[in-house]
Amino acid sequence: MSQFVYEKTYGASPGEDMVYDLEALINSYNGEQSVGCVKIGREHGRIAIAAFTLLMRMLHEGHRQSGELVVVDASSGMDKYDCRVSLISTHSVAGGLPFGC
Repeated sequence: MSQFVYEKTYGASPGEDMVYDLEALINSYNGEQSVGCVKIGREHGRIAIAAFTLLMRMLHEGHRQSGELVVVDASSGMDKYDCRVSLISTHSVAGGLPFGC
């Protein structure tokens, strides 16, 4: 019973069902945004997801300094599903700005 409630609330557990749920969620989100903001792909049995928020899009289009320096923060840990998150950022006078994920 609790597994059913969990999957209904949070989606499928790890495995192919989780990937299908994630792909459906990504397609739904991209449809709402009218721009492909999130992409998912598979390579050598691994899954890669690239996210591009509206703020990141504005930075690409209007922040001139983003063409000078980009930092990839790959220092993140892994969770129990062996997932890693790397943030791509650029500089500004206010500090780091998100540029991609």
